[in-house]
Amino acid sequence: MEDALKKLDKLTHEEARMAIAENLKATHAVDDRVKRVVDEVLDVGDMVRGVDARVTVVIDGAQTVFSLSKKLMDPDTLDGRETRAVVDQVKRS
Repeated sequence: MEDALKKLDKLTHEEARMAIAENLKATHAVDDRVKRVVDEVLDVGDMVRGVDARVTVVIDGAQTVFSLSKKLMDPDTLDGRETRAVVDQVKRS
């Protein structure tokens, strides 16, 4: 009877160790997936920053064109050289 209880105790401990090993394996798999998600989120963040920079350039260019086009609306305020300079500035923007 005592031998049977010792064997049962040994099996119970072995089963507990196996359950812990399975939990650890599952935890590592989740950890790896989370790391991949974090990497993807960081990549998306980099892309958003790139788009933000491009949008800023477009907005700045549009503001420049808009302010320069106001000058072109009133031809009495510009002579030929000033008009050419404004047009060249718009082209560069």
